[in-house]
Amino acid sequence: MNKTIIAAAFMLMAASVHAQVACIIKGEVAKGHPAKRAVIGYEDDKKYKTDTVNIKGGRFGFTASALRPALAQVTLLVPPPPGKRRHKESEENEDQYTSKNMALFYLEETIHVQFDTAGMATVTGGGKEQRAYEAFVAFGKENEKKDKEALSFEKMVTAFIEKYPDAYISLDMMEMFAGVIQPSTFEPMYLALSPRLRNTDKAKDWKTKLDEAKKLDVGQPSIDFTLNDVQGTPVSLSSFRGRYVLLDFWASWCGPCRAGHPELINAYNKFKGDKFEILAVSLDDKKAAWMKAIQEDKLPWKQASDLKGSSSKAAKMYNITQIPQNLLIDPAGVIVGRNLTGKSLEEKLSDVLK
Repeated sequence: MNKTIIAAAFMLMAASVHAQVACIIKGEVAKGHPAKRAVIGYEDDKKYKTDTVNIKGGRFGFTASALRPALAQVTLLVPPPPGKRRHKESEENEDQYTSKNMALFYLEETIHVQFDTAGMATVTGGGKEQRAYEAFVAFGKENEKKDKEALSFEKMVTAFIEKYPDAYISLDMMEMFAGVIQPSTFEPMYLALSPRLRNTDKAKDWKTKLDEAKKLDVGQPSIDFTLNDVQGTPVSLSSFRGRYVLLDFWASWCGPCRAGHPELINAYNKFKGDKFEILAVSLDDKKAAWMKAIQEDKLPWKQASDLKGSSSKAAKMYNITQIPQNLLIDPAGVIVGRNLTGKSLEEKLSDVLK
């Protein structure tokens, strides 16, 4: 996550791109709290850093540095009760400590963290990145109060980025939507970022993935492929032309995929027929495991796989890097929906098949 500056500021970029952000953390724990140690953790240049210190006289401290202001957490560690210690010297065995209470903040300038006797943390100090983080927390709480008028989480994040386009919290919140990029959700967030943040290595990588995702977004033509079914008979996506087909990517080892099968079976039983079918593409690499999962989950639709795991030809064509994922394709071969599950899938099928 190297920090870079926009191309127009060449001289500033040369001086700043490798500059470290330093932060001093001063902590206090109220008398009566059982914590004996404190741990800090944060990501820096794709590595996760941690440090542990003893709490003495209710105080502790850290000095942290990173290539950019990063979200850090300080966690209090509580030793086990005397009767449950495995060794006499167990207070020195950190693996027996229990994590209890946590404070979150952005590394920048000097941060003060105070834990009360109940373990509630109060954070003061810091710089503009901490102010932006506090604004995001407040923004979320205000949105929750709106009840039925509350924004969905993705719309809330987008609205926040529009208000704080140059804050690292905006970049970091986008991470939650970057695993499987949905252009309609992700692109407004990306475009709202400041030029400085769009020029970071992370955002550049996202832009590449966004451009690829847009080629397979709703409204784009599907890509034909042919794979063998469970009997070894070739089956092609184009053989489903004239019907709506849900192209479902899954695997026997994918817990969320299999947890979603009951809902998918309900939708299939409700809408199956001449106008709708499911073609499931497995990212398994062992046929026995694939067949066992089909039988255990009682999957009634067409199955296909080249048994090449994540190197599946179809998965590469559709830029599938995480599962479960699916695409709803219309009778003309055009993508009309992505990652539809449960109620959203049934509502979409009810609409297009009416």
